[in-house]
Amino acid sequence: MANVPSSAGRDAGLVRRIGPLALVGTFVGTLLGSGIFNVPAPMAAAVGSYAPLAYLGCGLAVGAVMICIAEGASRVPTSGGIAGFVDAAFGPYWGFLAGTFNYVSALLACGAVAAGAADVIGTVVPAMAAGPVRTLAIIAWFALLAAINTAGVGIAARFVTIATGVKLVPLILLIAAGVWFIDPANLSLPMPDGGAQIGRAAILGIFIFTGTEASLAVAGEVRDPARTIPRALVAAMLGYAAICIIVQLVAQGLLGDALAGSKAPLAQAAATVSPWLGALVGAGAAMSMLGYTASDSLFTPRMLFALSREGFLPGAIGRTHPRTHAPWVASITHAAIAASLTISGSFATLAILATLFCVLIYLIGCAAAVKLRAGDVAQAGPPVRIPGLHAIALAGCAAMIWIGFQSTWQEAAGIALFVAAASLLYRLRRTAPQPATAP
Repeated sequence: MANVPSSAGRDAGLVRRIGPLALVGTFVGTLLGSGIFNVPAPMAAAVGSYAPLAYLGCGLAVGAVMICIAEGASRVPTSGGIAGFVDAAFGPYWGFLAGTFNYVSALLACGAVAAGAADVIGTVVPAMAAGPVRTLAIIAWFALLAAINTAGVGIAARFVTIATGVKLVPLILLIAAGVWFIDPANLSLPMPDGGAQIGRAAILGIFIFTGTEASLAVAGEVRDPARTIPRALVAAMLGYAAICIIVQLVAQGLLGDALAGSKAPLAQAAATVSPWLGALVGAGAAMSMLGYTASDSLFTPRMLFALSREGFLPGAIGRTHPRTHAPWVASITHAAIAASLTISGSFATLAILATLFCVLIYLIGCAAAVKLRAGDVAQAGPPVRIPGLHAIALAGCAAMIWIGFQSTWQEAAGIALFVAAASLLYRLRRTAPQPATAP
């Protein structure tokens, strides 16, 4: 048993005032990223009118995983998040892999959302749909984000706050106006390819439910966490699934067969009601997606920074700006990689790869939570104890394994090569002579 008095843990000095409704709101706010603005089109192309069932199933699957992760994080509270408690459960190698997968998943998701934003803008500005103008605009956007982050974390955080505040507006506009113009005949779409694309739809569905683990940082301020956290997670997943279902049905009811091939599904759907509404929804969707990339460019480069400081990446990436103290080299490096992915990939391709890496994180996280429970590890006071943890973990892992098997052999081979390269990097770093620490 590894108990530490709660007064010495991270919860010391915190007041447990967050109740179930507030926690559900926090989770849903995190889930309302930007994938929802693009996923309806490839989802319709994959499973037609069965998309609502896909959203519901994906929400339950990710909810099971998040419940396990909630207990693991409460047992080993650390700024490393999932990587931190995986390290405590299985050792530094698995912690390193979890952290590396986390970075790659976030990077790919950023590229996917940025590509989606370019697609939306391209419906209004045709030059942004493809070609050199699109490429230069993507490079300029990520260069701007790197410059903002180099200017200091305070400026970057304020920029993210402003950009994120608009993400609900286009969804509210579409639902409030579009629901009155749904053509019931459009709601019945055939199952494409006889259901051969169900697996791809599931991967895309999982993509828009990822990210809740970041919100578990508030667990130390939740009333009755053992009951509130799992209930709030389930309620948030079901509530967000309901939002996704409503958006899907409205878009499908307005566009019908045209939804599957749309580059900007929500804006195009709104435009069937009014061109002005389409323009407003499109602008709001683009701003929301760009806000997502701004948020990613604030937090994700710090993963590169940490890997550099730990000796796994070149030391230059771990440098801070002499005036602002921001991780400027990591920010520029991340922006360059993200821009390259955005230019070379599509939303669906990058979103699927991001999800597959996230599946690996979730599998390791569920297993680590069970291992920590078995060892009765509690490094910061009494942990959250989820009733039925083993059954929930089994269900979550089974769902993630099934999702993993929906990948193509090229995707699986690419991920396997990445794991091998990361493992080799870890081995070389651990066997290399370490420099003496300066006094």
